[in-house]
Amino acid sequence: MNIYRPSQPDCGRCNCPPPCPPSCSPVPCYIPVPYPPMIPTGPTGPTGPTGPINGGTVGPTGPTGPTGPTGPMGPAGPAGATGAAGAPGVAGAAGATGPTGPTGPAGPAGATGATGVAGATGATGPTGPTGPTGPVGPAGATGAAGVAGAAGATGPTGPTGPTGPVGPAGATGATGAAGVAGATGPTGPTGPAGAAGAAGAIGPTGPTGPQGAAATVTPAAAVTDATGTGDVVTQFNALLANLRAAGLLST
Repeated sequence: MNIYRPSQPDCGRCNCPPPCPPSCSPVPCYIPVPYPPMIPTGPTGPTGPTGPINGGTVGPTGPTGPTGPTGPMGPAGPAGATGAAGAPGVAGAAGATGPTGPTGPAGPAGATGATGVAGATGATGPTGPTGPTGPVGPAGATGAAGVAGAAGATGPTGPTGPTGPVGPAGATGATGAAGVAGATGPTGPTGPAGAAGAAGAIGPTGPTGPQGAAATVTPAAAVTDATGTGDVVTQFNALLANLRAAGLLST
């Protein structure tokens, strides 16, 4: 059901606020039920002809519609500022003195006072007797063997001894008559090598070359000292083994 409120024409459709000009014909405002007041309306009549532009006069204002129901109460506004304090009242009469309260607990102990001045140093007492001599400490470890000295330079090569005398040559036989040339026989075996000629004189000895770099000697592992005739052989054999292992003694 539609409700028509003639006091509120829909002039917004002509983009103009109320009151509507003559050129803006009022259009009924339809509001869904329920909406006060509940006044049924008849069917809408045909739209009348449009009045002349800017020629008509504004009609009288329609009657004011009934007052709507009171809306709900709005939220409370903020609290106002605190007013100024009032003047102090007159002091009342002093009351009677109450009974004496119980004694309170003892307060904490006060801080410790400063340390007094130190007294004078007493006389030095007599020196006590000398204590007994302590036992002899163990013997220290044997020091490592010293580095071997550098090898001396190689001496010059001695002269070669003289070659022995060549034995006398045998007598040459007489030459025989030439025979008929026979067939060439097979090649005979190679004859013995002739006697070596006399050796030449020995040349002078060349100058001695520069001395080579000193060899790096690796020290042999240390062996503890023998403590008596019972272990001297064992310790000596251990020393020989360490020297061979270090390359200082041939095997």
